Amino acid sequence: MLLTAADMSEKLKQLRIKAKFTQEQLASYLGLSTPAVSRIENGHQVPDAITYENWIWVCTHEVVRFNFVYDRDRRRGKHA
Repeated sequence: MLLTAADMSEKLKQLRIKAKFTQEQLASYLGLSTPAVSRIENGHQVPDAITYENWIWVCTHEVVRFNFVYDRDRRRGKHA
């Protein structure tokens, strides 16, 4: 199956909308700028393979954010 840049941009945009993400939210999850997401969705930029796969994954799976806290007192005097 041949996927044109226009087809790809439309598919990615529809995935984002179906997942109920704003462009800003998706950009944050993918480590992209909001303008980059817009350029991809409008067909002005073709995403690299990793961005394409991550976009699909993020839009089809539940995204869980973790906050890590480094406790200096518990590590004091211990080797890494």
